[in-house]
Amino acid sequence: MNYKSIQWKIILIYGLLILVAMEIIWVYLFKSLENYHMTNFENYIEAQATGIAFTLKDNMNSKASLDNIINMYLGPNAYIKYLYILDKDGNILASSTGEKGKMLTPAVIKALSGKQGMETTNDNNSNGKLRSIAMPVVDSDGKISGVVYVSGSLKNVYDTLSDVNFILLSATFIAVIITVILGYILAKTITDPIKEVTKYAKEMAEGNFDVHINIRSDDEIGKLGSMFNFMSKRLKTTLKEMENEKSKVEAIISYMSDGVIATNDLNRVILFNDAAEKMIGEKLTMDEPLEKIAQGQLKNTESLIYCNGKILKSFVSPIKVDKNVDGNVFVLHDITEQQNLDNMRKEFVANVSHELRTPLTTIKSYTETLLNDGVDDEMRNRFLYIIDKEVDRMTRLVKDLLLLSRMDSNGKLNLTETNLNEFVEEVLYKIKIEAQKKNQKLLFCAGEEVRSVNIDKDKMEQVILNIVSNSIKYTNPGGYVRVFTKYLDDCAYIVVTDNGIGIPKKDLPRIFERFYRVDKGRSRELGGTGLGLAIAKEIVTAHGGEINIESELGVGTTVTVKLKY
Repeated sequence: MNYKSIQWKIILIYGLLILVAMEIIWVYLFKSLENYHMTNFENYIEAQATGIAFTLKDNMNSKASLDNIINMYLGPNAYIKYLYILDKDGNILASSTGEKGKMLTPAVIKALSGKQGMETTNDNNSNGKLRSIAMPVVDSDGKISGVVYVSGSLKNVYDTLSDVNFILLSATFIAVIITVILGYILAKTITDPIKEVTKYAKEMAEGNFDVHINIRSDDEIGKLGSMFNFMSKRLKTTLKEMENEKSKVEAIISYMSDGVIATNDLNRVILFNDAAEKMIGEKLTMDEPLEKIAQGQLKNTESLIYCNGKILKSFVSPIKVDKNVDGNVFVLHDITEQQNLDNMRKEFVANVSHELRTPLTTIKSYTETLLNDGVDDEMRNRFLYIIDKEVDRMTRLVKDLLLLSRMDSNGKLNLTETNLNEFVEEVLYKIKIEAQKKNQKLLFCAGEEVRSVNIDKDKMEQVILNIVSNSIKYTNPGGYVRVFTKYLDDCAYIVVTDNGIGIPKKDLPRIFERFYRVDKGRSRELGGTGLGLAIAKEIVTAHGGEINIESELGVGTTVTVKLKY
């Protein structure tokens, strides 16, 4: 039991207040009753003494008369315990005790002087107190002839006061007990709601915001409970909103394509997402020092990071709390593809410039020569033939560039349902003469099952022509180029295979890049632009298909085009 609680403090205060109040009342009543009883007692013995003195006015000399008076006043009256009749010199003439001699107490001396005397003395025959009065006896001549000394026992007065004392003590004890009980009940009505608020506040501190206090009154305690319920409801709503916002932020961060890493003011990780781990290629942990991430390349400034075979750009934003920097947020953007595209763009521009510059330089040189008068007809015709060839080469290059541009910008296809065997056979017929010029065999083997595919005939013709023409160009005279179709459940295939010079394995990954040539000198000599396979890949991809190349240097090359029905 906690005796330092408010409940026990209230009980103690109420008990002390009642105890002090009862003590004050006790003292006041006791003194009042004491004064009341003493005054009544004094008035009584004074009246008796006055009566005796009046009776003895002219009878002081009769012994029998004195004894009769003593017997008369002393017998039936229990309040008068002792009675003495003295002469004017203080000698005892008669007494209720039979004593003789002189009696000169302060009260007697005062009475002998003509004044009434009152005194309290100890009773020699008991342990009690006596209240005595000395009354002068005045004769008919107005002279003091003696003194009447009356003593009454205060035992009854003190017994009465003792009874009153006991009653007041009992009343005080009962009042304190009742006060403690009532104080306990009152304190409980005050402290129980406070205890309930404290209990629920503890539950709220532990994360339970579904608590509700039952309001039993409309006083200050009830208002406190109402405000607590309001606060609990508002906190629950606010925390729910914060939780929702946190979930949104976490979802946004989790599904961001960019990597996010947050650090505190000690440069230790407090937040990260999966994208950051994938980009950096490391397993991140909470509270990990920033300098241990990405070989220490992450800085508090915008920078480029090279790791995991990627190029990352780091953007930094400070976390400010009360205008103080409390950490940083790092956003990692993968610019590898962008950089590659930029490099490809630069390479593309350089290749286009080079491809255009070469024929233009040739045309310029021969044109300047033709402008001189010293050129004969045979030389002129030869120069014009070369210029015509270079113009054709430039025309093919521009045509291929325009086709790639159109494919990049929209890639729209004019699809028609086409018999693939018949279509391939027609296209090969157009290029058959090129194989015959090199004494090569151009063979076609149609698939046994006749199936139709949805293709853009013009664009797919370009694909087959580019692939087959490449096979013819890079196959030695007397070689062969075989083309065949085959059909599976989900796709149709066009396969072109030759026994040409083949492609080195190191060049295969880049074979579909624009302007990429395995043998640049030979390719230009044969009139290639370096865009044929790039165009073929773009067209096949636009059809939702795939194109693959397998080759072995000195053995030959196989190109497979896969098309969906």
